[in-house]
Amino acid sequence: MLWSEFLTCGLVFSAVSFQHVQGRRRIRGYENGECMRHDNIGDRKCAKKCDHDADCKSKKKACECDGVCGRSCVNPNLRCMPVPRQIPHGSVAILPYNKFAAVARYKCQDGYILVGLSVRVCQGDETWNGDEPRCALDNYQADKNVACRSPPNINHAHIVSGVEHHHEMGTKLMYKCDLGYTPTKGSIDSAWCVTNGIWVGPNLTCVSTTAVPKCPTPPQIAYGSVEVLSTSGVGEEAEYRCNQGFYLIGVKIRHCLKNEMWNGTTPSCDKVVCGPPPHVEHAEHDADPDTFRFPTSTTLNYACEFGYYREGSPRAICTGPEGNWAGPSLICKARDCGAPGEINNGFRDPGYRFTYPTRVTYHCSNGYELQGRGYRECLANGEWSGELPECFPIHCMELRPPLHGTMIGSGTTFGSVIRFVCNDGFKVVGSAERTCQADRTWSGQNAYCEEINCGIPGPIWNGYLDGHRNTVGAVYFFRCNIRTKFHGESFSTQCLENGQWSYPPPQCLGQCQVPAIMNGTIDNATEGVWANTGTVISPRCLNGLVLNDSVPITCNNGTWNIIPRCVPAPCSDPPPLVEYGHRVFFGVRHGDRARYFCIEGFKLSTRESMYLTCQYGRWDGPTPQCEENYCPNPGDIDNGKVFKKGSVGKFLFRDFIYTIKHGTRLEYECDRNYKLVGPRGAACVNGNWSPKDKPLCVKSRHPLFHKLWKPYEEQKAMSYRYRRR
Repeated sequence: MLWSEFLTCGLVFSAVSFQHVQGRRRIRGYENGECMRHDNIGDRKCAKKCDHDADCKSKKKACECDGVCGRSCVNPNLRCMPVPRQIPHGSVAILPYNKFAAVARYKCQDGYILVGLSVRVCQGDETWNGDEPRCALDNYQADKNVACRSPPNINHAHIVSGVEHHHEMGTKLMYKCDLGYTPTKGSIDSAWCVTNGIWVGPNLTCVSTTAVPKCPTPPQIAYGSVEVLSTSGVGEEAEYRCNQGFYLIGVKIRHCLKNEMWNGTTPSCDKVVCGPPPHVEHAEHDADPDTFRFPTSTTLNYACEFGYYREGSPRAICTGPEGNWAGPSLICKARDCGAPGEINNGFRDPGYRFTYPTRVTYHCSNGYELQGRGYRECLANGEWSGELPECFPIHCMELRPPLHGTMIGSGTTFGSVIRFVCNDGFKVVGSAERTCQADRTWSGQNAYCEEINCGIPGPIWNGYLDGHRNTVGAVYFFRCNIRTKFHGESFSTQCLENGQWSYPPPQCLGQCQVPAIMNGTIDNATEGVWANTGTVISPRCLNGLVLNDSVPITCNNGTWNIIPRCVPAPCSDPPPLVEYGHRVFFGVRHGDRARYFCIEGFKLSTRESMYLTCQYGRWDGPTPQCEENYCPNPGDIDNGKVFKKGSVGKFLFRDFIYTIKHGTRLEYECDRNYKLVGPRGAACVNGNWSPKDKPLCVKSRHPLFHKLWKPYEEQKAMSYRYRRR
């Protein structure tokens, strides 16, 4: 690494470290080494406040210091939005990544200075504190690109290259020890012309090969001086000082070593400058806003914005060895206009801040309207704009009384109530009461008086109405037809002022004529007489007959609920059961029939016993019986035998067996030298053999027995005949 590169790297590192410390000081919440939550946090979203990790409910969160939010429950593994690694004319270094509490350090290229925060921190709401800084052109640095003066003199050494008198920035010179001298170990024999016309290097010491070790005269520095405090050789000291307005970069004291070299590196003097001046809210200074570096002793004056007044000193001075601003101790306070005033029947938006440029808005209560401007503003002169507005009652359109009626009440202001009343014989149609509303309209619908009409009292079945008017006071009479009975509250009704009839229409209930019953009589009435609704008659049947229904027979508005008839009596019990059989029937009334059939293997004793009929209360017909259905004896077969198969074997069927039950099985066999043609057996099914036909036993003969092989002689003879062909 070259000497100039080493020096430049050291300066950059120091600047970055300083900016980091300064950045930490700028982060609110770290004051005096404590982490406190501030009241005015702007748009920051703070998490739950805490003192220890136990205060955080989620296991993923910990109690951490989160800038202006103070100690809060934050997820240490949260990520902030990625920050660009490059900014115009600068770069950004982030460590570690974008995690919570990560630090983004901003650095500008040579010739540019940083405007804004040099360090930003990843906060608990996943945002970076502050705004992104920018790199602005360093006007002061641009003036440093000047040529260097005469190169440094090195004792017992001379320049061997670049001996021209004009040295532009970037010029490199090479040195060499004089004859009889040699460079010490680690010496640098080159010098570079860098910014601001300063020579960097060489770091060369030429010692005599025979003289006593002694350090050469230390080189002079630009904008400063060097003084050797003693001349005793090894161990002597050299002290460096800078001129007024410049500060020293490097060591102040250097010592002469045994190798005839001064320890360390030659320091330099740089002009003391201040960075951007302090920001005062609602105030501006008198310097150019595009200037960001100021020489020492620069004085700036601040002035408050229009509408704000000053408290404190408005002056700031660039001073100190490191370029710090002293002052201003200025606060710009907004002018206070005082209370803006209240209005009757209204209110203003809540709040008690009446300083410039506050605006207050006025509103009227319900039913009132605002006249004048609805707001006032606190002006820069400490006065409120305009005049206080006023709230006046809202007026509705004037209403008039309806025809055939009158209006009670007056007024058209908000909340006024008007009631409408109609003359006798008339009723209000619409809203009988209306109120003036906040929208300047009356509630409800328009009202008018309509003559009361009760309408027709209603239809009367089996009767008619006697009347002709429907207005108030009209009377209708109710009339019932002949053969009906009047059932109601009154024989007449009157139209009332409420539009209703005084009595509802009655019922004219028809009468029923007592019927004649064949084969019967009625005990409590005479046949052919008319009976009123609700009359119950008691018929009685003769000759052993019964009524067709047991429900009481009642007259219901001209109709009997049941026409009584005398019919034969039903059977009281279901048809009898039969052993080994089933019955099927669908009723027990007179004339209903029940059918019988037997299970498999049984048959009815007679065909006439298949049905029983319900006749006058009992079941009529021969009693059915199921008897076993035997198959006939199968007899013999010619040249064969008939066997009966049982559960333990088979035996020969004899001619005298006649009780052959359902399910019996036979097997046919032929005698020797006979074969069976037909079924091999039969079964008794419901009195018949299945299959019905018996088999035959016919004479049999053995089939020809085919040769399984041929004798050897026969095969040989056949082979001889084949060859002769």
